[in-house]
Amino acid sequence: MKCKKLLVGALALSMVLSMAACGSSSGEKDAKDGEKTKLYVVNWKDYGSDDADFIAAFEEEYNCEIVNTYMSSEEELLTKLRTSKEGDIDVCLPNCTILPAAINEGLLEQVDTSKLTNFDSMFERFKTQKECFKDDKMYAVPFVWGSTAIAYNTEVIKEAPKSMSALFDKAYAGKIAFRDDYNDAVMSAAIVLGQDPNNPSDLDAIKAKLIEQKALNKTYWKTGDEFSKLFAGKQIDLGLMWSGQAAAMKKDNQPISFVVPEDGAIGWVDNWAIPSGSQNKDLAYAFIDWMISKDFQYNWASKGGPAPVNQAAAEAIDPEYAASAGMDEASLNRLYFMEYRTDEVKNTWNELWTEVKAE
Repeated sequence: MKCKKLLVGALALSMVLSMAACGSSSGEKDAKDGEKTKLYVVNWKDYGSDDADFIAAFEEEYNCEIVNTYMSSEEELLTKLRTSKEGDIDVCLPNCTILPAAINEGLLEQVDTSKLTNFDSMFERFKTQKECFKDDKMYAVPFVWGSTAIAYNTEVIKEAPKSMSALFDKAYAGKIAFRDDYNDAVMSAAIVLGQDPNNPSDLDAIKAKLIEQKALNKTYWKTGDEFSKLFAGKQIDLGLMWSGQAAAMKKDNQPISFVVPEDGAIGWVDNWAIPSGSQNKDLAYAFIDWMISKDFQYNWASKGGPAPVNQAAAEAIDPEYAASAGMDEASLNRLYFMEYRTDEVKNTWNELWTEVKAE
């Protein structure tokens, strides 16, 4: 543990040194009455921006204070963007399911990539992430990617499941944990049924499949912590889980493995964006640049975070670990990445899921 702390400290120091070339470190740090400038961030809890080492290094470099506010869903973030006053949010993390709505409604600032020294270090695939653009103008910067697939107990299940149908297998009845999320539910069932996960053709069949799965399910989980406790308590043997959460659990020496099966799984990309009402745009750019730097991305991914968009960071990660965490190229190529949904589609899927749980 001591060695790990020393490594994290060294990496935090290296981030300070590497980011010093990001431009003027003063940013917008001279606040009124000698107070430090506050950078207001909306993000998931325990998702990089509230990492103690990162906060200490960034706040020292920019003489500022990071104020994290947490969201519980993408829809909640979209609501925050629509209802917040000017200056309430400086930087936020929308994924591709809500980005087009936020962009079309004028809620996000156009991104000037010349202000990001680490942008060119990103994989080409993420530099051109289609949901980040409108009319060839960029409004968000990819941060990390990952998958929602199958995590399983290696002490109980000796061979990695080859299909998402393992989540619907009677052999694991009472030992499965399925995520309580309409998007993941519909997409997972669509994969098993051979339908297009982003544009399913038979919602009645998907509903029937999910009702079938419910009879085998131990519980529907909402948070990663809930899943981790169920797993550690040996109440479940496998479940639908995020790649990053499974990697973190593995780092904690739990007997867990993660697999993106042969028939595919759900992929996602989280992106940093600057709301149009931000009053600290230069500092927001410095924050985003730090978040996509090689040092930060390598450090976080190696500790159990999601997969980096920074190519140098990804290439520095141990290949065996990358494969076990579902962040290798083979896993990437098997993913169905979530796409934008209209309100009509989201409401339809949500109603379907509510009916499944009420059965």
